[in-house]
Amino acid sequence: MKLRRQDATPLHRQLTTVLAGHIRGGRFRPGERIPSEREICEAYGVSRTTVRQTMSDLVASGLLVRVPAKGTFVAGPRIEQDLTRVVRFSEAVSAAGYRPAARLLGIRTAAAPADVARALGLPAGERVVVVELLSLGNGAPLALYRIHLPSETGDPTARALLAAEAEGRVTFGLVLEHVRRVAGLEPAQVVQTYEAAPASAEIAGLLGTAEGEALIASSRTVLTATGAPITYDHAYYRGDRYRFTIRRAYAL
Repeated sequence: MKLRRQDATPLHRQLTTVLAGHIRGGRFRPGERIPSEREICEAYGVSRTTVRQTMSDLVASGLLVRVPAKGTFVAGPRIEQDLTRVVRFSEAVSAAGYRPAARLLGIRTAAAPADVARALGLPAGERVVVVELLSLGNGAPLALYRIHLPSETGDPTARALLAAEAEGRVTFGLVLEHVRRVAGLEPAQVVQTYEAAPASAEIAGLLGTAEGEALIASSRTVLTATGAPITYDHAYYRGDRYRFTIRRAYAL
């Protein structure tokens, strides 16, 4: 399709429409690397500036994803999560057509910062166990979790996770499952917040995004039915892979 040079619509918007049509129509498939800037310039007779504007538009719309040092690829389907109920990571990822997996990045102890201590009902500076997990879909990073536990339940959970890692069976749900088993704490409530946040250099490296790229950052406290805190988590979701939905009754 040729671009209309005399049209009032800017060339980069016309090119965005054309390439978006190719992606939605299946000419470029999920996970496929798109042609280079030079190839697109030659194919449509436009400048690199026009192509770069187009690529930025398509990334912002979620149709393309940039992978540092590799190129620009057609984005896979977004993972849909209904916020009206707690859904297992494996369930949400599998529903989107991805193969779920988790990688244990590390376990450490630290003095609890103010927000962690407050959420877990601990004195400021109390020792906590921090578990870092990377969630994967088809082998690609999707989200980073930092899970904080009081040392009483965190120490035995850490040992269980290290054993599971050695056997290749780490999952995100294993943390709560082990706490339930050793301490009898049954998860019943979740208090969770979401906000936009730019990817730091460290998190961008782990998630395979560009530094400064928009993420969905979340803080979550898991509680028992009586309101006793079990874990406090920080999570960072790739903004190009996740979409969160909530359904509410309309109040007149």
